[in-house]
Amino acid sequence: MNNHKYQVFFRRVSTAGQDLAMQASADAFYREQLDPEAIIIIDEDATSANKKSIGERPEMKKLIELIKQDKVDTLYAFDRTRLFRDYYEAMEFNDLKSEHGVKIVFTSSNNGSIETNDNTFLEGILNLFSDIEGKNIARRSEEARRKYPPKKLGYLKDKENKKYRKDPKKHEELNNFFNVLQVVTTVEELGKVLKEFGRKLGCPKLRLLNTAQDPFYAGYDLSLGENKLPHVQPYLELDIFNYIQETCSGIFKEYLERVEQLERQNTYLPVCGLCLKPLHYRSDVINNSAFYSCSRNHPKVSIDFVDLTNIIDLVLLEIMDNLNSQKLITDSVERFRRIRKQIQKEIYNIDYQLTDIMDKILLKQSYSDDWKENEVYKKLSHLKSEKETYLQTLNKNERLLKDNQQLVKAVEEHIKDRSKTNPSLLASMFINKTSVYPNEVEMEIPMFDYLKELQAEIIYTGDASA
Repeated sequence: MNNHKYQVFFRRVSTAGQDLAMQASADAFYREQLDPEAIIIIDEDATSANKKSIGERPEMKKLIELIKQDKVDTLYAFDRTRLFRDYYEAMEFNDLKSEHGVKIVFTSSNNGSIETNDNTFLEGILNLFSDIEGKNIARRSEEARRKYPPKKLGYLKDKENKKYRKDPKKHEELNNFFNVLQVVTTVEELGKVLKEFGRKLGCPKLRLLNTAQDPFYAGYDLSLGENKLPHVQPYLELDIFNYIQETCSGIFKEYLERVEQLERQNTYLPVCGLCLKPLHYRSDVINNSAFYSCSRNHPKVSIDFVDLTNIIDLVLLEIMDNLNSQKLITDSVERFRRIRKQIQKEIYNIDYQLTDIMDKILLKQSYSDDWKENEVYKKLSHLKSEKETYLQTLNKNERLLKDNQQLVKAVEEHIKDRSKTNPSLLASMFINKTSVYPNEVEMEIPMFDYLKELQAEIIYTGDASA
């Protein structure tokens, strides 16, 4: 069947709780009329077309690849919403199926399902409706999750009457958590509260912070006014919840900003000098600090982020003080000129041979079914490949030259105004590897031809001075 086109049956459900059986039943009639060996079934289970793009849908990518390979004759789907919800993705898919002559059949018995056709305007309208419907579904789903979430920290859900009662194992600690929040006045205090109750409740700190801002715990949905949720047993009164939001909103925001700032600064890639594994980056929001550490089967290795930054800064200053940038650029330019001259000569010779071969092919050679096996054609292919290799080599050396020029520019900018340059960028240019040991940091630095006076050892005392 490899030389034939297939009949593809595509089915999709959005969540794990849904069943593909209805769609399978709807397309059974069509499958029964076909050769089983000509059928491919693609099931996309628990995949939301509202939330996930094509790149996040491996089964849809499989279908698209089959179409691109001209292996699909007819595509069967329950309706167009099973394929796409997003308008733009649907229109791109419509162009693709038209380009490769793929027919689409909707298996739904609903007469409202309009067959696909090559009328771009009509397809656009139908896909737009599908997009709007999908967004409405997503909005309604979000509303349902706010009022009837599948799970909620500190609650047990009664599936029969959909009521939420306090979890006896966690309600006391959650009550204490909300009580303590009423007296929090600083980010540091909030950090300690989240750390303490996160440990007691077995809950990540950021999830606990979301809990502190969730009106569900007051028995309300506040997205569109004050809507009381009678099916929820509240942990606190609405006025107390509002008080926490009023007094702590700035603190919540500052805490999140501190978390994000600490995560953003993780730009170095040090390794453990003892086991050669990458060090783990750890942040401490309470003290607004971070460090790298490793505690595998060896003595603990750890270094404060500020200390590592200061050490790298000392090394960079030492490098820049001793970098012969003019010699680096002069040598780089000269080397590139020699390489380019040699490669251009080789490419000229290849082009001459290619022209000669093309003349032979067009004027002297006869065509046959096995033309790919002809020695002349083989040589043609080999020469083209050789030329491409030379061009890649030339481009690579040109990039190296530009990298060196960029490096010198970055050094000059750093010397002029250190506050405006990114030390992690300079570190990636000058430092190949940073290894951290219990009492020292070792750095591997290339380009020693241009760093003749570089110190082999720098002593860091903890105050960023050598």
